[in-house]
Amino acid sequence: MVLPVSQGWYRKLLFAALFLGIGGGVAALLYSAVTGVGISLFFGDPRSDPWSGEWWWIPLVSLGAILVAALRGWWHVPEKVPGAVGLARQGWVDPSSALSLFTVSAVSLFVGASLGPSFGIVVSGGGLGAWLVSRSPTDEIEAKQEYTLTGMAGGLGAVFSAPLFAAVMGSELSPTRKTNYVAAFIPQLVAATIGYVIFFGLTGKVMLNSFGISGYEYENVHLLYGALLGLFSVIVLVVQALIGKALRHIVPLIANPVLRAGIAGAAVGLIAFALPLTATGGSSQLAYETDNIATLGAGLLLVVLIGKMIAFTLSTEAGFLGGPVFPTLFIGGTAGILVHTLLPGIPAPLAAAAMIAAVPGGTIGAPVSFILLGAGVVGVGISGIAPVGIAVVTAHLAVWGVTLFQEARESV
Repeated sequence: MVLPVSQGWYRKLLFAALFLGIGGGVAALLYSAVTGVGISLFFGDPRSDPWSGEWWWIPLVSLGAILVAALRGWWHVPEKVPGAVGLARQGWVDPSSALSLFTVSAVSLFVGASLGPSFGIVVSGGGLGAWLVSRSPTDEIEAKQEYTLTGMAGGLGAVFSAPLFAAVMGSELSPTRKTNYVAAFIPQLVAATIGYVIFFGLTGKVMLNSFGISGYEYENVHLLYGALLGLFSVIVLVVQALIGKALRHIVPLIANPVLRAGIAGAAVGLIAFALPLTATGGSSQLAYETDNIATLGAGLLLVVLIGKMIAFTLSTEAGFLGGPVFPTLFIGGTAGILVHTLLPGIPAPLAAAAMIAAVPGGTIGAPVSFILLGAGVVGVGISGIAPVGIAVVTAHLAVWGVTLFQEARESV
């Protein structure tokens, strides 16, 4: 493949990637600082005992949802906003709406929405890239998309503390033609690396091995376990889809948007009060689970898993804006620990890594990204990539098969 260096916009992008990486790193620092203060101040360290949360989490999240509803009305934010994955797939963020969406997302996580940071980071970085390219004379769709996606990569490389993951995910999800994959990957990796250097240099945070479980040793039978874990992840996805469908039918029955936001927010707070492991985005809570596997019973893990699915959907129905990646990682990781608790013969590191990768990987078309993420955050090493990869591929094929079967039934 020949890089499009003969095109002026691409040569400028190679240099702009440095600026977009800096902007993405700074935005990630600001976003993480603001949301981290709220999460730490209100929710503190994770705890696992049922009903050990604080009762005032209920009015806190409810009032937060009402505030978000007011901000959305003030800034005329539409009821349906594309998520982080949707924005990456379209390769564009409207620069005029980026700041308002970034602010609403930061407020959402500050008050305890069961959502992650990827939306706010994608909006800020992508909005910066879109603004930059809009000031140039080019009208090429490809140029606009690549600037936007490079800005997204700069922010994601920072907040995930994993530049390779950010660049690979951006490339997999983007509308870029696969013949131009390398050309798109280079500026995204540059921006993601700059963003990572800034974020890591000031915070020292890395995502690699953040949910580490020691003691993994590869065996050939783990390839079979990977396939079984991939199939189990489809069951998790089906349950999550059914819960989401039911709640998306029930919550809109409350006609008044402010009342709807307050009630849905109160429900999210109530779930967190009853099951503190479901609180916030789920990153620190999943780390708590992986550190305390031996003390968590199967019953508690199952209830927490269902509770998180409900809280995740209710958070979006309340009007909060945030990303699905961290909540989905929590759902996958908790499901993996549950599998190990019920079937101790399946190693805990493999079960957690495979489910962390396969639950989002079953529906989001970024298999390489989630294989790297699952293996990396749990720390199963190079030998664990094969069974984790099999889990993701199995989940993706099974979801595809279920979708075809459902479409065939509906056409009869």
